[in-house]
Order: sequence, then structure tokens, then C-alpha cells
Amino acid sequence: MMDFKRKESSFMKQKLMLLFLLLFALTCFPYDLRGPIVQNVTPYSATISWWTDEEDSGKIIYSDGRETYEAQARRGTFQRVRLTNLKPSTLYTYHLEGSGYKAGPFSFRTAPLGFRRFRFAVYGDTRTQDDVHRAVLKAIAKHKPELALNTGDLVADGRVLELWKNFFSISSILASSIPLYTVLGNHEQNSPLYFRFLSLPGNERYYSFDWGDCHFVALDSDEPYLSDKAQLKWLEEDLERNKKARFIIVFFHHPAHTLVKGRESYAEKVRRTFCPILEKYRVSVVFNGHDHNYQHFLINGIHHIVTGGGGAPLYAISSPDKYTIKAEVTYNYLICDVEEDEMILRAYRLDGSLLDEIAIKPRIKVGPPFIEKFPQIDFGKRLKVIDKRK
Repeated sequence: MMDFKRKESSFMKQKLMLLFLLLFALTCFPYDLRGPIVQNVTPYSATISWWTDEEDSGKIIYSDGRETYEAQARRGTFQRVRLTNLKPSTLYTYHLEGSGYKAGPFSFRTAPLGFRRFRFAVYGDTRTQDDVHRAVLKAIAKHKPELALNTGDLVADGRVLELWKNFFSISSILASSIPLYTVLGNHEQNSPLYFRFLSLPGNERYYSFDWGDCHFVALDSDEPYLSDKAQLKWLEEDLERNKKARFIIVFFHHPAHTLVKGRESYAEKVRRTFCPILEKYRVSVVFNGHDHNYQHFLINGIHHIVTGGGGAPLYAISSPDKYTIKAEVTYNYLICDVEEDEMILRAYRLDGSLLDEIAIKPRIKVGPPFIEKFPQIDFGKRLKVIDKRK
């Protein structure tokens, strides 16, 4: 009889333990949290977005190490918060809190003002093969870049909602802490969902931003926007305004040159449309995707690099031509270091081996490194301080 009671008592303890674990899981992880991803970061602001499976009104609690703030998202399954009144070149830590969930800590760094050494990553064509996409992001994360560029074809079909949720889940491996800047690829299908869920500067189709004294330009190479006079006018005006930038980095989806058979005619169209303007302003480098491999060309003094090895099935290439510096069928990504007197681009295979290396000199001579100081920009009412450390 005593044996039976002991067994019954042990069974009840096991049931209580299982019930406790179930309640704990439901309390801490009631939703399938997808994200967060950090985008559109300036010296003074940043946007953070995430998904929950059920409607919620979550919040972000963030800190610069001295003061802690909180910002509330609107109720919904897709949630987004724009953080403002941040400090330039500052590391912020944050975590998410919602109805029964808490995620983090994560961190990101705001953009610098003036010269500062920094590192950025470039990759693209992350659609279709999630395992490769994850592996590429994990490899990039080891290099600890400050920001990342994706050269398009983020998902297999931009009209499918579930693919965007999946993109957020995988991208958070890197973009929860590394600001992500993207361009439209043909697989985005010009879908309104791209503009709804991603937060980018300007009109989001084509835009530019600064990171220190480097100028980044994103373009839409899909028709009908490739030939859009408004985009070309904007491009020339933007480059004219920023012609004193030490480095100008341009990225768009379709390459201006290719070794992939059947794609030469569209590449030639891209080249005729964009390259006269890019060459006029002597941009430092052009990054593209679309071709699922690695290709490096030097055309009229400008390095054109195709890095479409982020997850889509690989494409074969034909024999190198007079413009070819390097070409290989492999999954790949780039790590780019902006230094005082040069920008060093290193392309890596997925196994971590070095694929290619390029050193690019500044477009203009700016003398010794400098730091520009600007007054704090007021974006509106400062959020309530919930904690302050002396």
C-alpha cells in the first residue's frame, strides 16, 4: 500500500512539473515571434519591426548605457517602432516586451558623423533555400559588421505574406542587431508587401543614406523603373549633392555585366541606363545580385561585384571576358572595411575561405581623418526616461 502511495505521489509531482513547464512556456512564448529587424538607422533614429502570431501591442525598452527608455508599438500582428532622439555613433541595447513575451537583449549602433572606420556586409538573393540563407547570415555575423546591404530577391514571391514572415524570422539572425538595407529584386514582384513591411529611407524604391563620410545609393533596376526618368533625375541630383563623399557605394539588383548565358541583353540595358551617370561621378563600387554566383568586373574604372549567393540555387557561368577579375559558382558574401586611406572588400565562400579581395582608394583627398560635429536634431517629444544611471 505504501509503495502505491509513493508511486501516486511521484506521478502527481511529475504532472505538476509538466503543468508548470507548460504554463511557463505559454507565459514566456505565447506567440511565434518573428524578428526583430533593425532598419533605416541614422545618427539620431532607427526603426525596429517584428511579428507576433496574435494581435498585440508590444513595446521596446532600450538604453544607451546611461538612460533607459521605452516606446510603444501600435496594436497588431506586425509591429513597428521608430526610435528618435538617439545619439550618433552610439551602441544601444534593447529588448521587446509584449502580452506574455519578452525577447532580447539585442543591440545596434547608430550611424556616425564624419569619418570613422567601420565595417559593412553585402549579400543577396536569399530566396528559396532557407538553410543556405541562415548559414550566410551566421557567417556574416561572426565578422561583426555595423550594417548590411541585401542586393534583392529577398523572398521567392513578394506577393506571399508567409514568405515575408519567414524572411523576418531568418533575417533576425543578423538584422536584430545589424541595420539592414535592401533593394527590390524581380522576385519581389513590385509587391505592396515589400513597402509595407520594410522600413527604408526616401521613397523606399530608390534612396540614399550616409554612414559617416561614405554615401550609399540604392536603385530599382526592375522595369519599368529602370528607365524611369524620375529615378534617373533623382540619381544624378543625389550624386551631385554628394560628390564630395570619400566613398560612394551603389547597389541594385540586376548587374550591368554578366557571364550568365541568356542574361546579357538585360545587363546591357542596365549598363546603358545607369553606368553613364555612375561613371560621371566616379562612384567607388557597384554591388548587384540576380545571378546566383560571384562575379567581379572592372568596367571603365569602376568595380562591379555580383554577390547573388545568399540562398537561391546557383547558376553556371561562361568563360571570363576582358572585364572579368574573378568569377566562381559558389555561395558567398562580402565584408567591407572602410579605413582612413582605403576601402578593402573581401569576398568569402560559405566555408569561410577567401574568394576575392579588392582595395579601393577614396574618390577624393580629404586630408587627415576628421570628425564633424552637428547639433542634436529634434525629432519630436523625447520619450519618458524610465531609468537613469549616474
